[in-house]
Amino acid sequence: MKIRHDFVTNSSSSSFLLGRKGDGKVSNEAREKLADLLLKEFLGSADKIEGVTSENIEEHEDFEYLNDDIVEAGKDALEKGYDLVRGYLAYDESDSQLVNLLTKMLEILEDDGSYCIVDDNLDY
Repeated sequence: MKIRHDFVTNSSSSSFLLGRKGDGKVSNEAREKLADLLLKEFLGSADKIEGVTSENIEEHEDFEYLNDDIVEAGKDALEKGYDLVRGYLAYDESDSQLVNLLTKMLEILEDDGSYCIVDDNLDY
């Protein structure tokens, strides 16, 4: 059994340890990979809300119980040519989602050569 003696301050936190070269700046390629990862993880499951227009948003079933400010912001976005998409974060799965995301981010940084992973056991 592995026992952690440092870094973690309470049971709802995880920690990691990295080696960093120089100032830790990453290449443009790594930045693009990180941006793509974040967009995929947070927006990859976002679905376009079908049938909503700036004219019918107040009556649309997905907006009828939302705050008026949100409906107005949605209407404004539609009028500017945006599609409305819905995404979600499942809080009962958020711990594992965040660990998975951070693990992938650390791998991108290590592959770039600007960082090396010393300890990435985020299960503490």
